[in-house]
Amino acid sequence: MRIKKLFFTTVILPGMLVTSSIVNGVNAKEIAIYRWVDKNNIVHFSQNLPKNDDYKEFSTISSYKALSNVERKMIAEQDTATKEIEDQEKKIDEIMAKNKATYKKNCKAAQLNIKMLNSLDEIHINEERDNGTIGSRPLTMAEKSEKLVLSKKHEGLYCNN
Repeated sequence: MRIKKLFFTTVILPGMLVTSSIVNGVNAKEIAIYRWVDKNNIVHFSQNLPKNDDYKEFSTISSYKALSNVERKMIAEQDTATKEIEDQEKKIDEIMAKNKATYKKNCKAAQLNIKMLNSLDEIHINEERDNGTIGSRPLTMAEKSEKLVLSKKHEGLYCNN
């Protein structure tokens, strides 16, 4: 029986005192806790100053601090802002991945156009005629050199990034 009382008074009671001070919103470091042993060798803890002179005073330091409504709102706003930033960064990463694939595709197309325009003497294009039908015609030298200049600009734009 004596061990149970000792366990209760040395372990559970101090824990309850600290817990109750936190629950009640009182900062634990502002509470003095006194410990003493009575004539029956029972250890006691209390917030009240004991009557005898043989006691020890403990000071507790608590890292817990209740947040005010303003602080809670500010933390919630920060969490929301952080989530929005993360979402935007994710969208940017997705867009960059799509752009990279598009650039790669356009680079290859520009290089193929340059190769084709430089290697073939006669290049035919399909275009719509005045009567609405589609027909083929060869490119003139001016058109061919114009398309070569444009393809080189595309290569510079899409292949160098």
